[in-house]
Amino acid sequence: MKRPMRNDSNETEKQLNPPVAMIYTTYLRQYPEGDIMGNRIVWFTGLSGAGKTTIAMAAADRFGCEVLDGDTIRDFFANRDFSREGRERHLLGIAKMAKMMSKHTDVLCSFITPYEDVREKILEILPDDAVMVHVSTSLEVCEDRDVKGLYARARTGEIANFTGISDPFDEPKCAHITLDSSGAEGASVDDMVDQLAHLFEKPKAVLLPGRWQPLHVGHEWLIQRELDQGKRVVVGIRDTPVSESDPFSTDVRKRMIEHRYADEDVEAWVMPDIEAISYGRKVGYEVREADDIPPEIFAVSATGVRGGNKANVSERVMEFMIAEGIWDGE
Repeated sequence: MKRPMRNDSNETEKQLNPPVAMIYTTYLRQYPEGDIMGNRIVWFTGLSGAGKTTIAMAAADRFGCEVLDGDTIRDFFANRDFSREGRERHLLGIAKMAKMMSKHTDVLCSFITPYEDVREKILEILPDDAVMVHVSTSLEVCEDRDVKGLYARARTGEIANFTGISDPFDEPKCAHITLDSSGAEGASVDDMVDQLAHLFEKPKAVLLPGRWQPLHVGHEWLIQRELDQGKRVVVGIRDTPVSESDPFSTDVRKRMIEHRYADEDVEAWVMPDIEAISYGRKVGYEVREADDIPPEIFAVSATGVRGGNKANVSERVMEFMIAEGIWDGE
């Protein structure tokens, strides 16, 4: 999935209404500089009483996710407009918030989401790997489960625009997964959570720590070697202060790497300016040094690149440097 060259969270917050911006700012305080690899957004759609939030909460407990539903956001982002337009505006705002939160954790969204065109718009907002799940239960079963009496009040006209009674619930044709939550044998909450387990599998990764001042073809050779072996790569960016020998800020280096590998299975993480890697015993990983680097690659030096040898940076890195105004393009 392609990423923009700049990631200005302040500008993003300005585009949101105040309650959503407040939630996002609070969340970032809890999860600073996260960028956890492969975070997933799962959006549950279904009638009131279908079991969306029950399943979402069970999945959150098992896989360690955050849940957004009417209860969790009501105090911050309550919707008083139940017209079609009001519901759409509300749900699209939640989708934007979920997308931002997914930079730091998996997010499960549980909302009726009755209209198919709105579901499609939500999927356009969310990352490409977001999953729409239809929690499928008949209206009769939902009414039988209605401990709050909402369906009964809707049938008497006390509640207007109630999904399934006086407002439609479109068939979720864009759903990637359908869960039968009618209570049939083999369809317990745990069974349905089992059906979602593959969404939260976290493949192991190879960590390549360094300064990346700047990213050059020698670095890229190391990264490509791991990619060629089918590995997932995390580029660890040491958070070194800007100096004569480290002229590029952490933010610039992070965006540089993200731009270069926008279409590949590579993530850029900011890490402390480590002085050593110390471990007591092997517990599922190894520390290894590349011993097969070709001489012409081994000779590449970031110092030389900073000194003006631009031949040792790739076209994508050159593109980034020029766009940032760091180099003049000559």
